[in-house]
Amino acid sequence: MGMIAEYLMVNDEILDSLMELNNEDLVNEIFEIEESEKFPFIDIDKIWDAVHCFLTGVSATEPIEGNKLSEAIVGVHNFNIEDEEADFVACTENEELPEIIAELEKIDFNRLASNFDPIALKKLYPSGIWKQNKEELITEFKTSVDELLKFYKKALETKHHIIVSIL
Repeated sequence: MGMIAEYLMVNDEILDSLMELNNEDLVNEIFEIEESEKFPFIDIDKIWDAVHCFLTGVSATEPIEGNKLSEAIVGVHNFNIEDEEADFVACTENEELPEIIAELEKIDFNRLASNFDPIALKKLYPSGIWKQNKEELITEFKTSVDELLKFYKKALETKHHIIVSIL
């Protein structure tokens, strides 16, 4: 079973409270917040790593610090960075969203698609995603990016931060 990337909007108070938690408590609190439905959240399912690879040329297991497209997928600041066994949870603060949104809006899907070879996904997905129709994959990538862009714009407008969990 693959890991799913979820994106959760939170306010200052919630973000501050999450910063103090250890890995297990952090993950449990994120699930509780999502279940409460007090804050909006979305997921891009298991396609997150393929989208990262499509946008940046590398797997999300190698996030690119300072690269706004990489940060759009995996967040900016990792929680529990000292704990190598920790689940992947990161945040993007509201004031960091404008640059990420600007980069997402500049994506030229036609140019990226012309240079994209689905075989590049073979290292990421042993299940054979690279055998799928290239145009269908590009459409999935675009749908995921459009969904993230809309979500990030709403977070910026409502002064929320983003929690990224890949679990």
